[in-house]
Amino acid sequence: MLKPVVKVIEVPIDAPFAYRLFTSGIASWWPLDTRSISAHSVGKPAKTIEADPIPGGAIIEISADDTRYVWGNFADCAPPFSLAIDFHMGQPKEHNTLLAISFLQMEEHQTLVKLVHSGWDCFGPLAQMMREGYDRGWDEIFCNHYAQACQKGRFPESRAC
Repeated sequence: MLKPVVKVIEVPIDAPFAYRLFTSGIASWWPLDTRSISAHSVGKPAKTIEADPIPGGAIIEISADDTRYVWGNFADCAPPFSLAIDFHMGQPKEHNTLLAISFLQMEEHQTLVKLVHSGWDCFGPLAQMMREGYDRGWDEIFCNHYAQACQKGRFPESRAC
């Protein structure tokens, strides 16, 4: 069993806002130009991401050619404290991994956000490679793009066309 990928950042916003930005505001900070199915399959950034942050709700990429790709489903939502996602971006559902994010209010405008991505064994012989790829990917996506959006303290302009 491989260790989960764990990333922790401290952001200068309160936990409810950090939670909403991660869920409902995901299209405003996710790097769709490099980290989308559309970017890898047709060479163009995805148009947007739709997220329905309720248990069973989906995260859906709208690709450059309007194809809809389900990245996963919210397994649990406890706003503003935590969420869990059965995540399979670009993979068949049987390759679900678990993405768990927690939001711990430290001070009035300081929140510790922890991302834990586990369940790599579903990839069989490719498990180590997938884990290493996501470890690097979360550095860019979570520790850079999401953290920068939190620094701005507001929802950046949507990337939707």
